[in-house]
Amino acid sequence: MCEKRAMPTTIPKQLLLNDVLVDFAALKIKVAGSWCAVEAKQLVLLKLLLKNQGQPVSRDLIMDTLWPNVVVSDNSVSQLVTQLRKSLHDDKNTALFIRTVPRVGYQLIAKVSDAPSFLEKVTPTTPRISALFVAVGLILGAGLTLVSQYLLSPNVPILNYEYQSRITSAPGAEVFLRYSPSGRYLAFSQSNDQQSQFDLAVYDHQSKTVHSIKSSGYSEEAPVWSPDGKWLAYFRYDPISCDIRVMPVSNAIETWRLSPEFRLTRCQQSHGPSKLHWVDESTIYTTHWQDEQPRLVKYTLGFSPTPTLLDQEIVGDFKPITFDINDHKKMLLLEKDQGWFSVSEVDLTGSLKRNEIKRSRHSHAPLLFDTQDNYYWLGDDALRRYDYQGNEQVVHQPLGFIADLAVNPQTGDIAHAEGQARVNLYQIELDLSKDTPEILSTMQLSSSARMDILPAVSPDGQQSAFISLQRRGITGFKHIEVWLKHKQRKTANLIATLPSDITPKYLLFSPNGDNVLLADEQQNIYLINTFSRRLVPIISGFDQLNGVHWSQDSHSIYYQVKSARGINKQPQWQDWRYDIQLMSNTLVADNTNFETLDEEHALWQLNSSYLEHDLHVRTYLSRVLEHQLPLSQLLPSLELFKPAVFKQGIYYVLRQGHQLLLYCYLTQQNRNVFIKELGVYGYDIDINLNISSSEDGSQVVFSQVDGIETDILLHKAAKAMSQ
Repeated sequence: MCEKRAMPTTIPKQLLLNDVLVDFAALKIKVAGSWCAVEAKQLVLLKLLLKNQGQPVSRDLIMDTLWPNVVVSDNSVSQLVTQLRKSLHDDKNTALFIRTVPRVGYQLIAKVSDAPSFLEKVTPTTPRISALFVAVGLILGAGLTLVSQYLLSPNVPILNYEYQSRITSAPGAEVFLRYSPSGRYLAFSQSNDQQSQFDLAVYDHQSKTVHSIKSSGYSEEAPVWSPDGKWLAYFRYDPISCDIRVMPVSNAIETWRLSPEFRLTRCQQSHGPSKLHWVDESTIYTTHWQDEQPRLVKYTLGFSPTPTLLDQEIVGDFKPITFDINDHKKMLLLEKDQGWFSVSEVDLTGSLKRNEIKRSRHSHAPLLFDTQDNYYWLGDDALRRYDYQGNEQVVHQPLGFIADLAVNPQTGDIAHAEGQARVNLYQIELDLSKDTPEILSTMQLSSSARMDILPAVSPDGQQSAFISLQRRGITGFKHIEVWLKHKQRKTANLIATLPSDITPKYLLFSPNGDNVLLADEQQNIYLINTFSRRLVPIISGFDQLNGVHWSQDSHSIYYQVKSARGINKQPQWQDWRYDIQLMSNTLVADNTNFETLDEEHALWQLNSSYLEHDLHVRTYLSRVLEHQLPLSQLLPSLELFKPAVFKQGIYYVLRQGHQLLLYCYLTQQNRNVFIKELGVYGYDIDINLNISSSEDGSQVVFSQVDGIETDILLHKAAKAMSQ
């Protein structure tokens, strides 16, 4: 019989469930000697079960407690319980922690006790024990306390890192960092004054000097060293083409700028380069767009007597966002699937099977292997080192974002590019009635103090809403806000400040312009009234959400969700309706047509919430523009900049090298017209870029990257310790 223990009103920060240590403050648990991170919602559920220990907790109470004022499906409770059981390593068939009470809910059956202290295990002294033994006991107790702290902390070898210096401090961006095999040199690409191209540079750790080794008037990017350190390969871009080139670097560094270049092969000029990975003397890996998606490509080289390309092939079915390869030919791979980002390890010498080690709603790029096996690095809003069990070590909190990073293969030191990006919003008004669309006005909607993204234009074109994002600043916090700009007013107004756990995905105006829907990456929907300026959660708890759209009278929101209440408990789509006045969700039947889109359906009637919306737009543009633009140029551009569909056409951005060009395809006239240049975009940063338009296409708002400033910082690795 399991021991019952009355729980206090306030649950302690740490306690034991059977033999599992739970740390509510740190959002982690320790199972079988290893710490694992746990989602906050799982621990909220665990607290609810603890407060009702020994009694079954109904599914209704769980929904009311964890999703207050939000209508969610019964399946959400089942999924959350399953996730908590998985974290606790509990099996529902032989439950030791959480028991299912049929037709009622769930009951906590685990033995609950305080977090252990080794002091409790020390035998109490008696009057007959000498003072010497008392002193020894106290010393032993103190030592055991330290041991207990050691045992209750993550069992992960920790490397200490200390900030060493800033390696560069020049205008523009320093990115594409790569250490030489000897660890002496750090190669990188450095933008020019106009940020329209990159030059190759190398930092010499021995002389503490930066050397410019290629400044040709073109753009040299993404350098990589050969395994023996005698060659340097890189992408070279000119206005009309792209090459992968190789140069010798075995002589004195002062003469590298005079070294000859050898062209290996042409590359795709239409999009920014991914990194090159030179894994052995004759093999280089990179990515290549093929079959409407990025693919992993392998180049086989020869040296007879100069570097030449012997063969190239697509490897596996991988779709890399970014990747890294270590000396054992293990690949660390970042991919995206249905809104989830996964980090996997792949053995390139074996079956090419993915071994997933991390899954998240955030991309966490860049990434690379650590010098120690089973460890890797991720960088976005912080520089983090992970092991394969999910334990993390935060090494550095930047004042902006981390654009790139590199690990010294000899010392384990970390170099990373850190900085800020200026992303502003611009609005243009067009007259589409003329043979050549005429730009009537252009204005900047936002300032450069923050990154302003995800613009949405109201159907009548009178209002624009957008997300204002300030990545980590001097205060150490990330601020995300929603702003509203009326066409007739000079300045924008703040209408909502978002909690830190919300990652915005898109904004959607009501037809009358009085309300804005905000969707996040967790499939949650929030309602913002432009007058009261309140953020209200209205839809939550579903794994899949589709077809969120307003009724014509702006009084209701219709949407579809996946539910497991169908025949044989197989997930099926259900139609729901949210009533603005009643503030309630109701299940409805056949409220709208969610059939697969075909040519008879109008693209402009859909929006970003439809699961296959992007695919249909991409497919449509590929078909109508196939004789005007190569798909290898169009498709990567559509991935970078999400198009805007309106009644008469589609606005989209085409990337040519680093230049961004705004076009409009007029569907009724079957014409593709150039609108204007949108400046340069030299390096891909992890932000959402998109266009939004009014229904008639006369008002267009888009994000524009007006500049990226990064410097390279160095962190020295100290001696490894174990915890």
